[in-house]
Amino acid sequence: MLQETEKRLRKGRLKQIAQKANIVFLNTKQKIFINSKAKRKTLLAGRAFGKTYLMLICIGYIAKLLPRARFFLAGRTFKQVLDIVLNDSTDAWGSLGWYEYHEKVNPYGNYVLFKEPPPDWPRAYKAPKTYERCVTFDSGFCLQLLSFEKPDSNRGHNFDGGFIDESALFKTEWVSKILMATLYRANTWRFKGSPLHNAFYDFTSNPWFASGQWVFETEELMKTNPEKYLFLEGTAYDNPMLSPEYVTNMQETTAPLVFRVEVLNERLGKLPNCYYPSFEIEKHCTTNTFAYDQNADGIWLPTFSDYDRTKALEVSLDFNNYICSGIVCQEVPNKLKVLNNIYVKQSKPNKTLAESLAIAIHEAYPDHVKKDIIVYGDASASSKSAGSNTTFFAQVFAELRRLGWKVIPRVLKSNPEHKDRFALIDRILAEGGTTLPRLRINQNTCKALIISMQNSPIIGNMQKDKSSEGTSLQQEYATHLSDCLDYILYYKYSSTKLKSSGIHRIRWIGGG
Repeated sequence: MLQETEKRLRKGRLKQIAQKANIVFLNTKQKIFINSKAKRKTLLAGRAFGKTYLMLICIGYIAKLLPRARFFLAGRTFKQVLDIVLNDSTDAWGSLGWYEYHEKVNPYGNYVLFKEPPPDWPRAYKAPKTYERCVTFDSGFCLQLLSFEKPDSNRGHNFDGGFIDESALFKTEWVSKILMATLYRANTWRFKGSPLHNAFYDFTSNPWFASGQWVFETEELMKTNPEKYLFLEGTAYDNPMLSPEYVTNMQETTAPLVFRVEVLNERLGKLPNCYYPSFEIEKHCTTNTFAYDQNADGIWLPTFSDYDRTKALEVSLDFNNYICSGIVCQEVPNKLKVLNNIYVKQSKPNKTLAESLAIAIHEAYPDHVKKDIIVYGDASASSKSAGSNTTFFAQVFAELRRLGWKVIPRVLKSNPEHKDRFALIDRILAEGGTTLPRLRINQNTCKALIISMQNSPIIGNMQKDKSSEGTSLQQEYATHLSDCLDYILYYKYSSTKLKSSGIHRIRWIGGG
C-alpha cells in the first residue's frame, strides 16, 4: 500500500515538473526539421546552428511519444556520443520535462544514464541485454549509444529508429549494411501508423572526405519523395540566440577553408590536396545546356543545346570488374565539351559489364545521325576481363559495331609518366595557353564526374591517389570517371605541348 502511494506521489510530482518545463526554443529551420513527418531526415549545418541541441530535442520528444521503443545514437567514437549525453542533454531534455534520476538526490527524475533503470519502470519491447551504454526513460524508451571503433560489433541489433551524429565521418557501408539492417525488423505492429517509428535522422557538417559524400543521398531522394525524405541545410546565421560577434570572431581566428566549410556550410569544392588544383566548377562547368520548345499541346520539350547529332561522338572509357564507366565528348573550335558521364554496375542478361557499357552509350544517343564514335582509353584496358577470352575494348568495339556504330579506336598502348600527365591536364585547366582547348563540362549530366574530380587526391611524384577504387565509396564517385577525362585529354592534346612542357611522345593503338 505504501509503495502504491509513493508511485502516485511520484507521478504527481513528475506532472508538475513537466508542466513547468516544456519551454523549448527552436529557430525556424529547427522547427521545420522537427515538425516534418518524414521518416528519413538529414540536417547539414555549420557550427553554432544548434545541430546537437536539435538532435537531443528530437530524442526527448520521441521518448515521450514512443514509449517502450528502442533507438540508437551512433557516433564515430563512443567518446563522441558520450560527450553529447553528458554535456548537452541536461538542458535540452530539461526543457522537455526530463530530469536525471538519482535514487537519493532526485528520486523524481525520469531518465537513467548507463545503468539498469529502477525495477518499477517499464522496459523497452526489445530491451538490451546490458544497460552500460544506454539511456533509459521512465516511459520505457531506451536510447542505446553505438560507436564505430569496431563497426562489426554493432551488427545484429533490433531498433525502432536511430540517430547519427556527424554522419559525414561515417562510411556508407556502415550505414547501409549495419545501421539500416537493424531497422524495420521490430515492433511494426505496436507502432503502426506513427511517422516516428523507424525514423532515421542524421546530423552533420559538410564532408571533408570523399567517403562522406553519401550524406547527400537524402537530398536527391527528397526530390522524388518529399513526404518520406527531408534534407535541410543551415548556418550560424539561422541561430537568433547566437552572439552577433560569433561569426566575425570565427572568421578572424579560423583558417579560411575551414571557416567556409564548417561555419558557412559551403560544400567543399575539391580536396585541399586535389589532383586537379586548377579545376573550378564556376569556370569549367555549365548548367546552360538546355534548349526549350513547346509542342502543339503547349508542353515544353527540353533538348540539349550543347550536343550536335550530326557530329561524331568521342568517348573515353575505364573498366573494372565492379564498374565500367565513360565520358562522352564533342570537340568544337578551341573547346572540348564533356556532354555526359555514363557508368554501369550490373551487366545486362548474357552480356559482360563492358558490353553493357557499350549498350548504355548507344541507348543514351538513340537518335544520333552521324554514327561515328571515337573511343579513347588507357593501356591496362587492353587486358582480358574476368570471365571472358577477349579484352575490354574488343568487347566494346564489337558491341558498338553490332549496334550500327563506326568505331575509331584511340587507345593508349603505353601509359604516360605521372608527372607528364599531371602537367598537361593542369595546364589545360589553368587556361593559360592559346594552343590548348577550353574544357567545359555539362553540370546537369556529369555530377559523378565532377565529384570524382573534386575528390581525387594527389600523392608523391604527381600521382593520383586511387585508393577510393573498390572501397565502400559509391564507385561512380571514385577516381574512375576522372581517369576517363585524363585519357582523352592526354591523347588529344599532349602533342601540342611536347617542346614547352617536356612531355614525351608515346605510342597509341589505332593511330594518332
